[in-house]
Parts: sequence; C-alpha cells; structure tokens
Amino acid sequence: MADKQYDLDYLNSISGGDQDFIKDMLETFVTNVPQELAKIRSFVSTENWQKAGEDAHKFASSLLFLGLKELRALAIQIEDYGIGKNNIDQIPALFNQLEDGCNQLIIELKRDFNV
Repeated sequence: MADKQYDLDYLNSISGGDQDFIKDMLETFVTNVPQELAKIRSFVSTENWQKAGEDAHKFASSLLFLGLKELRALAIQIEDYGIGKNNIDQIPALFNQLEDGCNQLIIELKRDFNV
C-alpha cells in the first residue's frame, strides 16, 4: 500500500494525542476543503488572479496541519503567480493539480478515519 499523503505529527503534538480532537480537525478539513476549492476555482475561471492568489494563501495554511508539503507548495505557487500576476497561464493547471490532490486526500481521510 502506498504511503499516506498526510502526516498527523503536528496534530498529535498540538493535541497531546487527543484522538477526538484529531478526528474533529479532520472532519472540519473534509467539510471545508471542497468549499475553499470551489471559491478558488471560481476566481480562476473568471481570471481574477489576485483573489485566486489571496484565497490560495489562506488555503495553504490549512494544508500545514496535515503535513501536506506538496499540496501546500502548489497553493503557494498559485498565490505567488496570482498576486504577482506572473505566469498566470500556469494557474489553471496548478489549481487542477491542487484540487485533484485534495480530492484524493479527502477520499483517503474518509476511508482511514470514517469522517
């Protein structure tokens, strides 16, 4: 079986290993991520690069607590390109990678934690 995409070390450290807290955080993540991605997608589809970048910035922080370095790097790249208005032609593909990765992660979390 493939390695897990996520890493619970940070959640374990801030919660003292409290499994109820961890499950609550994972449930919140699984609930909120599709909504956050939909907001970013709407900005990408309307070519509002500034707002796409700003929302990607906010979204990147939520990826930190699950140790999602690769997905976070994509969000940061969208942020940098959107706010800096450079390489904007790459933003839709970067967003698709981010969205696909998050959707896979959600499937994994639902399977592993029944959230």
